[in-house]
Amino acid sequence: MLEHYDDLYPKLYAGDVEACSRFLDERRAADGNTAEYWHWRAIVHLRAGQFLQALDVCFMLTRLSDSFAFHVHCMCDVAGHLGLKEVALAGIESFAQKASTPEIAAFLWRVYGWHYLGEDNRVLELRPDGIDEHSAFVLGHHQARSRMRLHGIEHGVEAMHQFWSSDDARRVLFPHVNRQGYWTGQRALPARMSVQLIASGFGDLVNWARYIGALQAMGVAVDYDTELFRVATPETYRVDYVRAMQAAGFTRPAGDAAMWTDPFTLFTALFPVLGHATSHRYIEPADPASVDAVIDRIWHRARGRRCVGVFWSSCESANNFASRSLTLPDLDPLFDTQSDVYWVVMQRGFERRRWLNDPRSNDLDRFTTLDLDLTLGQSAALIDRLDAFIGNDGGLTHFAGALGKRTYLFLNHVAEWRYERAGPTTAWYPNMRLVRARELGAWGDVVGTLQRLLSADAR
Repeated sequence: MLEHYDDLYPKLYAGDVEACSRFLDERRAADGNTAEYWHWRAIVHLRAGQFLQALDVCFMLTRLSDSFAFHVHCMCDVAGHLGLKEVALAGIESFAQKASTPEIAAFLWRVYGWHYLGEDNRVLELRPDGIDEHSAFVLGHHQARSRMRLHGIEHGVEAMHQFWSSDDARRVLFPHVNRQGYWTGQRALPARMSVQLIASGFGDLVNWARYIGALQAMGVAVDYDTELFRVATPETYRVDYVRAMQAAGFTRPAGDAAMWTDPFTLFTALFPVLGHATSHRYIEPADPASVDAVIDRIWHRARGRRCVGVFWSSCESANNFASRSLTLPDLDPLFDTQSDVYWVVMQRGFERRRWLNDPRSNDLDRFTTLDLDLTLGQSAALIDRLDAFIGNDGGLTHFAGALGKRTYLFLNHVAEWRYERAGPTTAWYPNMRLVRARELGAWGDVVGTLQRLLSADAR
């Protein structure tokens, strides 16, 4: 039963858009004249894949609201998915140039919006003159991300550390976090280190677990979520990591000191020393046997065909996921033409509900839909037994890459900075193929490329 706006998030994550819509319908008489109500309306439309409705609400809020409102994230997310960059840019300027808009609100809309829409040069031209400390750090880490996307990760990682991962950045951006014992790259390594998720997702943890392997090689006992995976850095890489870290001034632990850190800090502290720390496979499933029965059932149904996992939408997650996700209708050409593939559907949230209402979900000769009680650690174990994986920029795709699985990661034309600006490959994952849209929202282009790649790999 939904009683408060705070109750909406868990329902949205579960994909129960209908319950969220009913709650908002009930609240409209009392709250329909508030920006908060309409902001939630936009978010619910976004999670349901009702992108044009979400965009309509965002533009209504842009016209009527004079304070900094987080619907800029939703607006740019939707515009990125639909390929309506100029529309969103016009919305940003409309809000920024209203006489009633506070100067700092206009500034932040440009920082966030321009970065989301790939206007990286414009982001880099912004100056922190006359703004508060928090806004200066927001600008700093967005400029670092834009610089990495434009010129390569090595050109922005130092600024990313300064404005996102340093002790000062945590103090300013995350004042609720207790920074005692926070490791930000100190050369005297502690005996024990705990990796916590602070403004990070599971994909970040998996992506940068390679640096956990480097710390372990230096003698640090690292505590992370071992129910998800186990770091298994090849011995030859461990030797190289130790040599590079010692050359950079890191020393092996002495005593029994304990500290904590987070995935982004691992990345920004150790990328300058180890680079991408490229390895075909650097994790192992936590419990491989936990999916024996599931994989046996899949193989029996597949009858020798390639078994390919697929996860296409994170729209039920935090903002800025619609621009990196597909919807089920986008996938129709892929599902309906690859007769030599047996599909293992790993989707969750609202798109899973949409899939289960599709007659194809009952065709066990071509599809298996995984149960919701499968844990993330079990999902990793299952991916490890499949022939390939197709997914968006999310946790499961990072698992596939870190396991060395043949992986196809689809990206919008403006992708996250860690994949830089162009190219079909990434140094993070040697066995991963990046499938980029040639322009914003060109998902038909992406799916067509996936079809060609799957067909070519079958030969």
